[in-house]
Amino acid sequence: MENWNSVTLIQQLSDAFGPSGFEDEVLQVARTWAKDIGRIDEDHMRNLYIHRKENKGNRPRLMLDAHSDEVGFMIHSIKPNGTLRFVTLGGWNTMSLSSADVLVRNADGKYIPGIIACKPVHFMTAAEKNGGIPELSSLVIDIGATSFEEAVHDFRIRIGEPVVPATRFHQDTVHDLLFGKAFDCRIGVAALLEVLHRLEGVDLPVDIIGVLSSQEEVGERGCKVSVMRAKPDIAFVFEGCPADDTFTEPYAIQTALKKGSMFRFRDVSVICSPRYQRFVLDLAASKDIPVQASVREGGGNDGAIIHTSLDGVPVVVAGVPVRYIHSMNCISSMADFESTVRIATETIRALTPDIIAGF
Repeated sequence: MENWNSVTLIQQLSDAFGPSGFEDEVLQVARTWAKDIGRIDEDHMRNLYIHRKENKGNRPRLMLDAHSDEVGFMIHSIKPNGTLRFVTLGGWNTMSLSSADVLVRNADGKYIPGIIACKPVHFMTAAEKNGGIPELSSLVIDIGATSFEEAVHDFRIRIGEPVVPATRFHQDTVHDLLFGKAFDCRIGVAALLEVLHRLEGVDLPVDIIGVLSSQEEVGERGCKVSVMRAKPDIAFVFEGCPADDTFTEPYAIQTALKKGSMFRFRDVSVICSPRYQRFVLDLAASKDIPVQASVREGGGNDGAIIHTSLDGVPVVVAGVPVRYIHSMNCISSMADFESTVRIATETIRALTPDIIAGF
């Protein structure tokens, strides 16, 4: 890719339309940026595979994984008044939904603007006003149609079509802040591509397969296929992970903005390989790369699928801290992106067949 610019890469990935099962636009962006890195192919799950051109085929296989999908919605049905009932694709923070701008793909592939709407406060009963968080079933997407017929024939809406936030990326360079949607896991996808870019032409003792796995937000479905195709001996997973620094007691903060990439010892889906985890943390310390470590009480990721596949695969997960993931608007930092890229690159350079065998 000529004129490589990391911020532009993140922006294009963040702005791409790609909820679970509909990742095509994200893969188009990735293909453009990765076209000089090596051979690219994909499967019927819309998993994308990037085979580094320096691979030789007789060395341990390292899988770099990031998931290409974002949390989104799908049109369930069209009401007589023209509003749209929807279901979620992935786990949303319901409190963030009401009045949000969204884009609905129609039958012609165009993106129709809409608003997630609930009953106006002026028409609510006292009980409804005091009811707290609205039920998802009480929300609709309003595209401005006034009837079922108008929604179908004029707006060209049909059931089964995907929906994403209308949020657009922007950067605050003065304060090193990134704003946008889908940083879980588009900022991880960007980090994976950045690592492959920085390692172009470098002779390594491992073969690398970069994988953009699909449908992670609905149960790591794509990775169940991609890991069997990649057949790795070891894996390094990239994520956009939820920052905890705006609501957690100071002593318990483990994923703060601008404090470096976060490596989890466990979440509810995986216990990351302890020897591999310590190897990466010690390497970061020796290279003066800021990283954070966490013991997560929730969450899940593709690492869980990879770790328990084949004969068992050593895995670590590098998370770029992101405030307010699984909502309409996210905040992240180039400092944390750079930390993630640096530690991933140094880890790859340090891995040897004997070290991998020791994990």
